[in-house]
Amino acid sequence: MRQADSKAPTSVPEAVSRAYHSGLEITISREDMAFIAGIHTYLDIQQIYALESSDLERVYQIVTDVTRSNPDSISQRVISATERLHKNQLLLRIDGGGLSQRPLYDMTQLGKSIVRFLHETEKLTRQNLTIITSRIIAFLSEIRKSLETSGSETFWSEKVQIPLECIVGELLEAIEKRQRGLDLEQNAVRSQISQLLEKDWLEALESCEQLLTTTSDTLQELYRTILSENTAIKQGLSEIFEQADDHRQLKVLDTIDTIFHRLDQLEQWGKERVASWSQYYRRVNDFLQSIVRFDPNRELSRRLTEQLQAYPRQPWFIRIIKPYRFKTLKEINLAIETPRVTRTLVDHADATENADEQGNLILDRMMADLKQRLDNQESIDLIELISPYLEQYPLESVYPHIGTIIDLILKESGQKPETTPKWDRPLADIALELQNLKVGLDK
Repeated sequence: MRQADSKAPTSVPEAVSRAYHSGLEITISREDMAFIAGIHTYLDIQQIYALESSDLERVYQIVTDVTRSNPDSISQRVISATERLHKNQLLLRIDGGGLSQRPLYDMTQLGKSIVRFLHETEKLTRQNLTIITSRIIAFLSEIRKSLETSGSETFWSEKVQIPLECIVGELLEAIEKRQRGLDLEQNAVRSQISQLLEKDWLEALESCEQLLTTTSDTLQELYRTILSENTAIKQGLSEIFEQADDHRQLKVLDTIDTIFHRLDQLEQWGKERVASWSQYYRRVNDFLQSIVRFDPNRELSRRLTEQLQAYPRQPWFIRIIKPYRFKTLKEINLAIETPRVTRTLVDHADATENADEQGNLILDRMMADLKQRLDNQESIDLIELISPYLEQYPLESVYPHIGTIIDLILKESGQKPETTPKWDRPLADIALELQNLKVGLDK
């Protein structure tokens, strides 16, 4: 490998290009996955640096027992499985490419990484999170104390830079690994809830609700702990950052920025997991309450399934009732906003008496106008009658007397009045609509 290729890619295009042109292709079955996991553990237990063919055969015999495969011709099957792992760069020959009399194998970093991923099942909890963050805070405290005694370049490299990169970085990586373990557990809980609901709705109610509540409480507690511990860690990092900035230690500043970014990612992870689980909790809980409890024996779902399956043979339709339109009722147009009727409040003691006197005066004039029209046997139009008063007086002074005038028209005219279905405004700038009343129309 060239020297340039040993460095991590600095851009996404570079990473994609290098991965594509590496020519690496991985195709691994469940049986081969079990084989490589057994090899990894065998190396740890035996404390050996290389595997011979006999070692591989011992491990593969266990794989055959677990997978209940055909035990015949196991030697040939071991050779085939070993070749597949070697082709996928999970096993590496360390015997000089076959120059020795017996082949020797060791696991590659790729194979070890796959097995470590399979074994990383420890989930993130409040207890182990607190332990790890406490160690980080303690290391940061030691670094801050050491900053008071020295400031040489060697000191910044050995006492600040290396601990921040190695110790703090490894502790944060431990948290991130446990994050993945918790994510796997949440997926397992969702699968368990689905399986419970598929078996027996009614019996699954209590178990599903318990799983939902327990996981929700765990995530809420974990998120609160993350916020609290991160605050203490960031405070310690900020103090170190200020000292490094004063001494122009650019590498230390970059390292602290990276740690800050990882802490922010940790908080974002907790926030997203809580929000995601809350949405899932609401959906499942609504399903349990509105579907499972409502139809514990699945009668409704069974009948609906049968109707859908039988639809091609016996089509059915949904009838919708179209109500009759009652035309004498006013249709409300929600698009039109009518301004509210307002009036100015007066704090004078005689405000009520003045309003009553003005109202009586308006009513007397309206009644006199109506009586004159009746005596002259003129046609009566309600809107025409009250419009002059609405132009002259406030609406709140005229409105209370309109009902009295309508009652007098019906009693004194002696004729059957006609009403119009249309609602009109006497004046365009007044928020009042009414159906007009007319008496004595010429036929």
